[in-house]
Amino acid sequence: MRVAMVATAWEAESDDRNRHIAELSGALSGQGHDVTLYRRRTSPSGQGTTEVDGYRVVRVPAGPHAPLSKADLLGHLDEFGAFLEDEWRDRRPDVVHLHSWTSGLAVADGRGVPLVQSFHGLGVVEQRFRKTAAPGRATIERLVGAAAYRVLAGSAEEVFDLIRMGVHRSRVSLVPRGVDTRLFQPDGPAMRGGARHRLLALGDVAPHSGFETAISVLPRLPGAELVIAGPIRHTDPRRDPEVERLVLHARGLGVADRVTFTGRVDHVRKPALLRSADVVVCPSWYEPSGSAALEAMACGVPVVASAVGAFKDVVVDDVTGVLVPPRDPRALLVVLRGLLADGTRREMYSIAGADRVHARYDWDRVAAEVVDAYDRAPAVRSPARGTSARGR
Repeated sequence: MRVAMVATAWEAESDDRNRHIAELSGALSGQGHDVTLYRRRTSPSGQGTTEVDGYRVVRVPAGPHAPLSKADLLGHLDEFGAFLEDEWRDRRPDVVHLHSWTSGLAVADGRGVPLVQSFHGLGVVEQRFRKTAAPGRATIERLVGAAAYRVLAGSAEEVFDLIRMGVHRSRVSLVPRGVDTRLFQPDGPAMRGGARHRLLALGDVAPHSGFETAISVLPRLPGAELVIAGPIRHTDPRRDPEVERLVLHARGLGVADRVTFTGRVDHVRKPALLRSADVVVCPSWYEPSGSAALEAMACGVPVVASAVGAFKDVVVDDVTGVLVPPRDPRALLVVLRGLLADGTRREMYSIAGADRVHARYDWDRVAAEVVDAYDRAPAVRSPARGTSARGR
């Protein structure tokens, strides 16, 4: 199958989301599909087309050759879409997979090519918790969802949000996030830790990540440290408003000496950091992908996560970890205190978590489910099930 991946907002998205798109492209290519990823050209010296992990990356000349915010990207989406229309005139894809609402806005009409949409988090959900969203985003997402042949949801909760948004259930496929189980696995080196129990929290250093809740339990866990690993938005971490807020909170509780911020952790080094933890804590207010829990479980580390979004699908309560109410330090404390005191229970969660990820979330299986979703779009049939309706 000839697949066009469109990621118009690549430069403005999180590392986690871009890695998902790249790993999916690589997994599909590894299964024999012809994959091209389209993202905007952000450097005058950057090559127009390169090959990465078996798929092509085309850097689209739309707008200035410099990184832009999502708001600034909006004025260049028509130019991006016009380039794709010219590109596909002679090399027409069998399916176009649009990532984020900005891609759906750029390719509003597939000209007969089926459009498959992944939102990777909905504006109505983000606004519910963060109280901020791009103006008109919810309306655009409804229109984009209506135009797509299929919409891929990352969790059961997102399926229901899409239905409430007006997307018919028959056009929604639930496909979870995949994990590179060759990189994330229980065996391997671990970053050196101290004598304390290590709690590890992964994610953007932002209010919705819920790190304040994790810090709040430390006074009652005197033998534990908290390592917060994830991107800090300010170029000077010491001046980042959220870091300042969390540090003040830790100081007020007398636990600042037991809270560490690592900043962004290279993806290849992340498994060693995960293996150094006794428990990975995922206290987010909402969660579209569940990647932190998946990577921890793949490395054989027990997870305590908020019972929200994709975490409810990923973590099997009291089997691979524990689900707790979001923004509830007392509930989190009770679970962590019991888990840190019970090495046998942690080992049971470790084994069950790694088994679950390898059986359910390995990229080979997830990529096959994505192809199945493509197959459900009209006029698309994979080579395994027949030839394309347009022929090649």
